[in-house]
Amino acid sequence: MLDIVHEPLTGLPATTPAGRGRGAALEVLAGASLGTAGFVEYQAGNTVLIAGPADRALEAARVLADSLRCFIVADDDVPADADLAQYLLARGRPRVHGHLGAFEAWLDSDRGPVAVAGLAHGGLKAFDLVLDLGSTPLITVEKPPIGYQAPGVEPAAVAEALALLPDLVGEFQKPRFFAYDENICAHGARGITGCTNCLDACATGAITSLGEAIGVDPYLCQGCGSCATACPSGAIRYAYPEARELLGAIRRALKAWSEQADAAPALLFHDEETGAAAVAAMAEALPERLLPIPVEDVGGIGPDVWLTALALGASDVRLLLPDAAEPSLVAASQTQYALFAPVLDALQLGAGRVGLLRGSSGLAALAGQDRLHDDHGRRVERFSIAGGKRERLQTAFSALYRPHSDAATTALPAGAPFGQIVVDRDACTLCMACAAVCPVEAVTSGGAEPTLLFDESRCLQCGLCERACPEDAIELEARLHLPAFARTESRVLNEETPFHCVSCGTAFATEKMINRVAEQLAGHWMFQDERARRRLEMCEDCRVKDLFDEEGTGLGR
Repeated sequence: MLDIVHEPLTGLPATTPAGRGRGAALEVLAGASLGTAGFVEYQAGNTVLIAGPADRALEAARVLADSLRCFIVADDDVPADADLAQYLLARGRPRVHGHLGAFEAWLDSDRGPVAVAGLAHGGLKAFDLVLDLGSTPLITVEKPPIGYQAPGVEPAAVAEALALLPDLVGEFQKPRFFAYDENICAHGARGITGCTNCLDACATGAITSLGEAIGVDPYLCQGCGSCATACPSGAIRYAYPEARELLGAIRRALKAWSEQADAAPALLFHDEETGAAAVAAMAEALPERLLPIPVEDVGGIGPDVWLTALALGASDVRLLLPDAAEPSLVAASQTQYALFAPVLDALQLGAGRVGLLRGSSGLAALAGQDRLHDDHGRRVERFSIAGGKRERLQTAFSALYRPHSDAATTALPAGAPFGQIVVDRDACTLCMACAAVCPVEAVTSGGAEPTLLFDESRCLQCGLCERACPEDAIELEARLHLPAFARTESRVLNEETPFHCVSCGTAFATEKMINRVAEQLAGHWMFQDERARRRLEMCEDCRVKDLFDEEGTGLGR
């Protein structure tokens, strides 16, 4: 377990009780002991693949040759002079995949893909680094892997890449930013695809579909946290640090604050680089009751943290996204805000309790027109922050929900992670295909009785049940029904009279299902005689015995 050091800002103004409360809270945050799920280790040698026009590649190789073993794949037909020949492996535009210390490259040929590393004298297993000087990047994800540089044609950017690459030789560690629980993942079940939020949000291409689960390459993951923010179940969660550890530190900080000031603080989550610098530069102009909290990446701060922080006693939550944040990270945060704005309204907090800011210009709004809520006398609430994402959300709802509110049920946009399923009872045969694919047991069977049960507090609106239903009897309805979270219980969606085996009396289906099957097979040649039709009314064991009896084997005697 690695200790995480996210140093809070110091020396902020403390001319008011709120400022003194902030100072006390920052001291608590500075002493917080947090952890991560582990670390990932890179081992990078000194081989670099340089891809692009021959003249530019050769120029780069001459600069790097003193510290790196350079290999060129030229994408043009410039004749190979003596200088180029010593580095040139092949011509073409390769396909590249991998990470620092383990980049693989292939060239297509008439005989199939050719591994470029194998063309080197003595053969290589892979390349440690890649310098891509082509006009179109070989790796097109928003946040390329560590060890891959695609500076384009700008001389300053090329010079920066040439200076960086030699420094990437050696052994390095980085945090393992995520943890994954396949058991509550709603990505797929029984060949059906459900939720793809994490794949859509990933800026690095680290997440891939494995059918009924996902795979995350820890070497490609760079900790933006958008996957965890977008995950409806908490199956993939940010682990640098875990949300519950961060919230525990925040609760202790709020307590220290409350001992110094009456006004509730507003929390500002920022990254340790550009965000910290922007806050420090504007410290004099910002409200003293604004408590800056440094994190690895603001994209990992999701709705469960927002709502729990508000439930703990914060007046507002602001997320400061860097100007250079990847589009997918910004989109993930904006999407979650759009989905949860009605939730904030339903809790009678107002969507303005949470806000997304971009860079210094966004931060300036806090010193100007952005109005923080003036909550005085709010106590630091005491409740458990243990459990996963859904448990935290449920706890926050319970803490914030006012039972006498007129807004007990609020419609939510499609894609929201809360809601109910609506079952067409006339079409439903209680086959339980929906219950078989639900990853969180929001839909369950009634055991021996033909009953379909539903717990709305668990429903992710992932759509697996809807797609699994052979009768198209299920529709999703995104909504927030707060009483379902205040008192979790299952309700009956459908129930039928059980059908008992005509041979042994065991209940094995519903009358509707048996009648439906009988109608569908009425014209089938295999069910023209009375004995064959009667087998449709038998359980599986009795049906097999009757078949053997008819064939004269005596198995059923």
